[in-house]
Amino acid sequence: MKEIIAQNFSKGARNYDRFAVIQKRSAKNLLKLISKISYTKAIDIGAGLGELTSKLKNCIGVDISPQMCKFMEEKKIKCVCADAERLPFPHETFDLAVSNFAFQWMNIKKAMKETHRILKPDGSFALSLPIEGSLSKLFSAWQKVSVLLNGKQDKLFRFPSYNTVIFYAKKYNFRIKYRQIKSEKIILPSVPEALNYVNKIGARNPYGLKKIKKQFYKEFCKEFFRPEDKGYPISYKILTLILKKA
Repeated sequence: MKEIIAQNFSKGARNYDRFAVIQKRSAKNLLKLISKISYTKAIDIGAGLGELTSKLKNCIGVDISPQMCKFMEEKKIKCVCADAERLPFPHETFDLAVSNFAFQWMNIKKAMKETHRILKPDGSFALSLPIEGSLSKLFSAWQKVSVLLNGKQDKLFRFPSYNTVIFYAKKYNFRIKYRQIKSEKIILPSVPEALNYVNKIGARNPYGLKKIKKQFYKEFCKEFFRPEDKGYPISYKILTLILKKA
């Protein structure tokens, strides 16, 4: 699945800046929190186009997508194309790790363990990721139509739960210094536009879906529309943590 995720984000790299609206809001919030942390050397895990990397001193970006890394290099951002679950750095290299809208694509256990490994004692980890409950209206509408027309639910991407993230943070000896759960939403006037804010940045369902039939798409449009929003919502439940390596 990692190869599919890397391919999807490589395909979405060119459009990322345009459609990653909520992701940029989250990065801005994370930067405010990071500004209060003292550090000398930082790593941005799942850096994307380097939104955070470029704004932090002495920071290197790491991303699994070759195309994302290519764009970072073109912007003169120091980066390495690598898997966050097997980071190519020695133990205790950094005193700050950051990650925004990336950990949800990883094995939380392995990625948390690796982040702990490359951090110096008393190092900080600033993390934001969408958790269970994200894209809930979209997923609910899709599954309702899938059951109606196909007799079963589709296999969709599952966001990690709050409890899973907290469990592995504590398991790998991180102290929680700050936590926040915040909902972010944008309303789009049409289904194609709403889906662009997911698919165009590379955040496609990694399990893949068969070509959508006209009847399915028609029913999905009806189910996805939210009268209370007067449109089609793309919403995320975002967990933000400041962790300290014990």
